[in-house]
Amino acid sequence: MSGNNTENNTQYSLYYYDSCPFCVRVLRTLDKVNAKVELRNIMSDSAHHSALQQATKRSSVPCLRIDTGSESQWMFESMDIMRFLQSL
Repeated sequence: MSGNNTENNTQYSLYYYDSCPFCVRVLRTLDKVNAKVELRNIMSDSAHHSALQQATKRSSVPCLRIDTGSESQWMFESMDIMRFLQSL
């Protein structure tokens, strides 16, 4: 799944892992919204875990990376992520 939104060139990536209940809530929301979000499982790919930790100094999930090309923003709270995705 590509995390590219062609309308404004913003890319979205969700850092998560399968057994995290807060991640599951966000993943269920993804099924109901019209947004392309790249899924980055931090347990199955250590590069994703390292990237999250290096950029944010945290390894908690879920985390939505919003990349506009010139900057990246990181959103951690599941309810905030769900509201943001529903607003797209």
